[in-house]
Amino acid sequence: MESLEDLLAVQVLDTRIDQLRHQKKTLPERQELLDQAAALKQATAATDDCAARLKDLRRSQKEAEDHASLLEDKATEVNGVLYDGSVSSHKELEALQQEHQQLKQNQSQFEDQALEFMELAEPVEEELELLKAASAAIVELIADLEAQITVAVAEIEVQLDEQLVQRESAQAGIAPELLSLYEGLRSQQGGVAVARLAGARCEGCHLEIPSGELDAIRKAPADEAVTCPECTRLLVR
Repeated sequence: MESLEDLLAVQVLDTRIDQLRHQKKTLPERQELLDQAAALKQATAATDDCAARLKDLRRSQKEAEDHASLLEDKATEVNGVLYDGSVSSHKELEALQQEHQQLKQNQSQFEDQALEFMELAEPVEEELELLKAASAAIVELIADLEAQITVAVAEIEVQLDEQLVQRESAQAGIAPELLSLYEGLRSQQGGVAVARLAGARCEGCHLEIPSGELDAIRKAPADEAVTCPECTRLLVR
């Protein structure tokens, strides 16, 4: 049956079209892109966390420096009073000296705190730079993968267009009702609706057809569409 031979040609084209569409959806770069997007999400979270820790340390350092600066100004002010001659009482002078000493002591403590926070911040700042560099590298890789996918998809689309044009031409002489039957079977049989009969074996399900049914198939008129009794695919005799 010539129309079934034509339908088999359509089947070959449809199989190739299905393969190309599957290939487009399952490009290895797509999975790698998903992996890198997840890696970027993690890197961004780590960067944000590190930046927050650095910000806290810098804020604490600034607060300690500000306290030390205020105490220094106050100590300078007290020291000025000590030596400007405005206070002559020994008791008051002694109190001012004690106050000045306490202010300088407190200033030193805050300066030590500021230095400690600065030292703690240095490795965190280095870590942040490394995280930023890692994130930038991932962003660059993602851009490269997206470009690769764009190129690969474009190449597949060209092949798809060619196969679809050939398919349109191949189905032109096939009766609409046979095409409709073919499409229905394709949806039921995993995309393969037509198979060649090789001896007693259906090449669709690869099963031997019982002799009685095989005789009936062989005796059927050439223009009659027959199906495999095992898998129901259309048989090309």
